[in-house]
Amino acid sequence: MSLNPSPALPRRASRAVEAAAFLREKMLAGAWTRLLPGEAELARQLQVGRNTIRAALAQLEVEGLLKTQTGRRREVTVLLSAHPKEDDRSQVAVLLLGMPYHALASSTLLWMEALRLRLQGSGWTLRIQVESAAYRRAPGRVLERLAAEQPGAVWVLYRSTATMQQWFEKQGLRAVIAGTRHPGSCLPQVDTDYRAASRHAAARLAALGHRHLVILTPKAQLAGDSESIAGFREGAGQASVGLATHNDTVEGVIASLRQVMNLRSAPTGLLVLRAEHFATCLTWLLQQGINIPGQVSLISRDDEPFLQHLHPEPTRYRRSAETFAKKLARLITTCGDGSPGRAAAPLLMPDFVKGGTLGAVAKR
Repeated sequence: MSLNPSPALPRRASRAVEAAAFLREKMLAGAWTRLLPGEAELARQLQVGRNTIRAALAQLEVEGLLKTQTGRRREVTVLLSAHPKEDDRSQVAVLLLGMPYHALASSTLLWMEALRLRLQGSGWTLRIQVESAAYRRAPGRVLERLAAEQPGAVWVLYRSTATMQQWFEKQGLRAVIAGTRHPGSCLPQVDTDYRAASRHAAARLAALGHRHLVILTPKAQLAGDSESIAGFREGAGQASVGLATHNDTVEGVIASLRQVMNLRSAPTGLLVLRAEHFATCLTWLLQQGINIPGQVSLISRDDEPFLQHLHPEPTRYRRSAETFAKKLARLITTCGDGSPGRAAAPLLMPDFVKGGTLGAVAKR
């Protein structure tokens, strides 16, 4: 008796085909209105090799979506004919990011989608622009190019540097900050009130008898991180406050923790600014046999959905993605109506989630 051979598994699309599909969708969504980013930048965004990008772009050229000119970046040819009515009736907001989608936190993706829907309901189009070069020390030339490619747009600056904020302000371009302004900036902003939340965290720890406190923060700090440090020190009262910095890696977090826990006056209370670093901190301390919160109390300033699955459940501060998107959309549309509202700076107080990592200092 002959057996029928097993059906062959469907072949997985090549990386070039996947890259072409991604770029095609982005172009049709209006991510690039005139010129495509260079091959190196696209390769960084998609996390693929240059040869893969070239193959994907060649396919899009065959489809007539791109036009190549010697010595110049590829020109997008599909948008003018594909979405003329949308471009005519919609105002455009461009969210500037320094990292691709897969590197963004879940909480960020939630408010981004909520923002897109709110703007859409007001007749606006939200476009996403990933440009890591805009976050370098001297981003002027890159920002000039981006502004020329998106004339008339309202720019939404996320995790922006002081240099970026100053550049948009100096150029007189319409821009709002999804985050905290750096000192000297007057652009409208909306963000969590990190100063107040961190002040509250320090006060809670101090009230439970903790006298040696530490803030765990990346070396490269955002404006909101500086506000958190200032607020935590304000709320600490008579407790000592140390600063433990790291290089934003698991190894860096552990090295910083090891250093502070070996101090003669080791901290009994820690505020960890990032949710992913909190997870590293909690699991490493438990691995060292340290009881949480019996010996050390931990508070996470930020919240991510995965934290609810940790045990003990983290004590943390939770921000509403919908509320954040609502406030941000209002700033964008106000800016688009010609009323910059340069002093606008709504700060949202997050909800305190008590969790199980905060407790009274252990008696010795």
